[in-house]
This record gives sequence, C-alpha cells and structure tokens, in this order.
Amino acid sequence: MLPSVGPDGIPLQMPADAGNEGFFEVPGTDGGILKKILREGKGDATPAPGNMVSVHYTGTLQSDGSKFDSSRDRPGTFEFQVGIGQVIKGWDQGIVGMKRDELCILRCRSDYAYGASGSPPKIPGGATLDFEVELFDWWEKEKDIWEMSTQEKVEKAEKCKDEGNTKFKAGQFDSSIVSYDKGLSYVKDIFDDVGGGLPEDAVLAQPVAVALSLNVAQAKLKGNGDLKSAIEDCNFVLKLDPSNTKAFFRRAQIHTKKADFQSAKGDLQKLLEIDPKNSDAEAELKRVTVNEAKAMKAEKAMFSKMFS
Repeated sequence: MLPSVGPDGIPLQMPADAGNEGFFEVPGTDGGILKKILREGKGDATPAPGNMVSVHYTGTLQSDGSKFDSSRDRPGTFEFQVGIGQVIKGWDQGIVGMKRDELCILRCRSDYAYGASGSPPKIPGGATLDFEVELFDWWEKEKDIWEMSTQEKVEKAEKCKDEGNTKFKAGQFDSSIVSYDKGLSYVKDIFDDVGGGLPEDAVLAQPVAVALSLNVAQAKLKGNGDLKSAIEDCNFVLKLDPSNTKAFFRRAQIHTKKADFQSAKGDLQKLLEIDPKNSDAEAELKRVTVNEAKAMKAEKAMFSKMFS
C-alpha cells in the first residue's frame, strides 16, 4: 500500500494508478514515478548513474496541465550528471531507465519532485508533476582534474594544444587563446612549488606546458590578448627552461609591441648569448633598434612642438 503522507506528515498528491492512461510504475519507486512511453528508444542500452545525459524536457502540473518550465524554450539541450542529486529524485531514478532517442512522460509524485514545499510560485507544495522527456545521448563524465593521473592531464593538454593550433592557423587568434589556456589548466599546477630538479610528473608534463605557454603568448601577441599575461607566459617557460630561445624571442616581440624597446633589446641580447648565430634574433634586434630610434625622434619632435 502506498503512503498517504510524506515524511513530514504533509498529505501527498498521488499520481494516477499504474496502468492508467498507458502509465506503468518505474520499479523500486513504490508508485512514486510512473512512466508512459510516447516513442520507443533505440537499442537496449540505458545511461548509468554518474553518466552525463543530454535531454529536452517540458514540465507541467499533473493537476491542470499548466506548463512551468521547458528546456525547449532555451537554446541547446539540458545536460546534467544523472544519479548524484543534481536534479529531482524522479529524474535521477526515471532517466536511468530510458533508451537513446526515447520520448516519454515521467509522472513524479511530490516526494520524488519538490516535496511539501514545492517551488513557488509555479509549483505548489505536494504537487505531482509530469515531465515529457526526450533523451538524446549520454556519456561518461570527464574526470575532475584532481582525479586525473599526470598522463591523463598531459593527454588532455595535448588535445587542447592541437585544437588551439588549428584555430591559430585559421586566424582565430582569440579563440585559440581559450584552447591554449584550457590546456594549461590541466598541467600548470604540476609545477607549483617546484624547486631545483623537476619531479617525474613535471618532467612528463614539461614539453606540452612549454609549447602551450609559447603558443598562447604568440596568440595574445597576434590577437587581442593581454600583453602583460603574455609576458607572464614567457616567464613561466623561462622558469622551466632558462635557456629557451623561443621564450626570449617571443617576450622581446611582446616588449616591442608595448614600446618597451630596452626590455626587448635585453631579451634579444640574452638570446644571442645562448645562440650567437641566431639570424632571426639578429634581424629582430636591428628592427627593434630602428623602431626605438624612430620613437625617440617622434617623441623629441612632439616635445619641441609643445615648447616652441
């Protein structure tokens, strides 16, 4: 026999009997969730607790059919992790029994929905709710970074680097920054508090961390990125590899764009100490020197005009 009151003593609004209107009881719910299939799904597989699912839904009051919410009124599908309490209990227990492309109605008694308090103003306390749910797909939720091994972090970072490179080559500099920064978020913390010698996990992550940092600095230089943070990206590389000529060259370019010609020349001179035959650095140093002279001449002319 089904309970007539909830745990708090509030009378429950009971859903229609199982079998009525084509509904049947979802196993293990004591009649708290009834289901009616509107369109059969494909295959036999169903999502497991912990999976991410993609759905569309429309929620109505069972008492009068009035709509209180629908994902179809918003762009995109609704995605959530099923079975961990992110949504009402009726969804957590009802959606795990759905197949891909299935369309159904889940009728959720109030103790499987919003309980005695409801969700004012649209959902009164003790209300039974109908949800028309369409399940599109499900997939395993990506691990949180803290759950990943170093190898998994490196693989994620490599994928982001490849995505960023594709965007960069297409001239999508600002979009590539997003990909590169996401890649760095997987591996940069590995290098926190690293002293003299790098531990094994840092050695594994260093190549992709260096590549991502140099690439994102270049993207910020080419696009509308923050030049101060681009310098910090180069500084990070030089912390890991003090003789990295690409980092000195990139940082010099950024200093030049900021009209900090002295810092730019300093970086290029350090680069040439490491690699005296670097023709790109020699050419860049000449260019910076010329630009500095032009800037000084223009500044002198401006001051002469001001005080003439």
